[in-house]
Order: sequence, then C-alpha cells, then structure tokens
Amino acid sequence: MNTCRFTFTLITALLFAHFAKAGDTLSIEGFLSAKNIKAEKTREGAFYVVNTEGKGASPKHGDYVKIIYAGKLMNGKVFDESPKGEPFVFQVGFRQVIQGWDVLMPRLKVGTKATLYIPAELGYGNSGIGDIIPPNAPLIFDVEIQEVMSIDAYDTYMRQLEDKERINFKKKMEEQFLKDKKLIQEYAVAHKMKVERTPKGMSYAITKKGKGPMPKDGTKMTVNYEGTLVNDTIFDTTEDKSSFTFTMGEGKVIEGWEEGLKYFNKGSQGYLLIPSKMGYGATPLEEESKTLIPAHSVLVFKIEVLGIE
Repeated sequence: MNTCRFTFTLITALLFAHFAKAGDTLSIEGFLSAKNIKAEKTREGAFYVVNTEGKGASPKHGDYVKIIYAGKLMNGKVFDESPKGEPFVFQVGFRQVIQGWDVLMPRLKVGTKATLYIPAELGYGNSGIGDIIPPNAPLIFDVEIQEVMSIDAYDTYMRQLEDKERINFKKKMEEQFLKDKKLIQEYAVAHKMKVERTPKGMSYAITKKGKGPMPKDGTKMTVNYEGTLVNDTIFDTTEDKSSFTFTMGEGKVIEGWEEGLKYFNKGSQGYLLIPSKMGYGATPLEEESKTLIPAHSVLVFKIEVLGIE
C-alpha cells in the first residue's frame, strides 16, 4: 500500500470537508480531485463535464441560447435556478451573463446536459453578491441546452412569450375580478346595502340623494370619504383633516372613483365598492414599511359629496 498517496488523498478530502462545512471557497481543482471528477478545462480556467451529449448545433458568438439551469456553491447550497417551465434565454458573448457562461456555452450542443465549474474570476469575483454568493466563490451550474436561436428566431420567440404572458395575465385578472365581485356581493349582503353595478363591474350604493347635475370629465368635486377593506379595516379617511378636491377625468384618483362618482351629485352620500383591478390591483400600498392595502384588495369608500363645480 502506498502510504504517502493514501495520506495525501485523506488530507485533500479532509480539507474539502472543512471548507465545504465552513461555506468557504476551495479551488476547483481541489474540489474535482476530492470528488474524483474528470472534467475538461478551458484556457480561461473554467471546467465542464458533459453528462449527456447533445446532437444539435453549438451556439456561436451572437446566437441566443435557451437553457434551464441550477447554480450552487461548492458546499452544495443552491443560490439560483430557472423557474419550472421558464427557460432562461441570453445572447452568447455580449456579457449578459457571467463570463464563465460565455466561455463555456460554445462548447455545448443543443440537447447537452452538463455541469459547469466556474472560478470566481469568471463569476462574481471578489465582490460576490450580498449574502447570496460570497466573495471569491467558485460556482457550479447544472445546465441543459434546449435551443440555439438566431436573432430572427429570438425575436419570434420573444413575441410568442409576450403573447403567452399577456394571455396568462388577462386570465388571472378575469379570475381575480370574479373573486372580487363575489366579495362585493357578500359585503353588500352583510351590510344590508342595496347596490347598483356599473358597466365596468364595480358597485355603488346611494344612501342619500343629492341635487343638481351629475359630474362628468372636467368637473371639480370636493368630498369627504372613509376608505376601508372588506374586513372594515380603515386605511384612509378625511376625518379630522380637510376634505379632498379633485377634477374628474384627469387620472389623479383610482379608476373606481372616476367610474363610481359619476352617479353622485352634490349633497349625495353613499358607498363605492371597488374591485381590485379598478383600485390598486396587484400592487400593495405601503406606508413606513406597513401595508395599508394588500395586493388584490377590494376597496370600500364611504362618500359624501360636498361640492361640484
């Protein structure tokens, strides 16, 4: 038995275990040696192992490549990966990604599954990324090359992707709108409101009729109001402060106000029940790190119209 060789191997393994446990960096050569991994090395210092050989073309400088990937540190911690069903696309050679990817992609064919070992100088260098990737950290990526695209093919792919995202967004909006209308109906029943629905799908209730003409675009309105969520949590009110004045049609208030207040003339009182798409939608409204209005919230406004000009 070669005692010297055994001792060297044991020390290498122990060193690797120490660094991996500590979350520190270890040279890629040391890592591969400790794991007994045989990898190809580029002149830039990156390594790669082809796990499944593809049969398609290899991307050239300027091509767009579509991949799925998972990135991890040498201690095995995953720091990034492509979402399921959402491949990542980038143009090779234009520094849209870390240099290690630009170096290694031309060596891989479509259909290839490979593991990339990228030194820090071809990754995020001595800066790292916050608490995600330490400084001077080598990176490991498991990648699958799905497609290589020309500029024209990429433009077509992006248009198709945008169309798909637009359809999915519209579908989600419609589903949310149905949920919101159900919440509005339940709120109205629970609060014994007799409501009317506008053509755009919001509801309103007049509890006290006013006098004079109804407002239209260009009309200046002065109101008192109290805004609540459907759980009756107040998020804004003019109580203990001055009334609010705005001009209809200028886009200075949410769509639900522009739509619903068309039915409120001077002196009228009542409620606006506004679906989230006509309020703040998917964007939560926050103030000093406190969420006042969660995303997709139905809004209820108690309204008193003080003046119309």
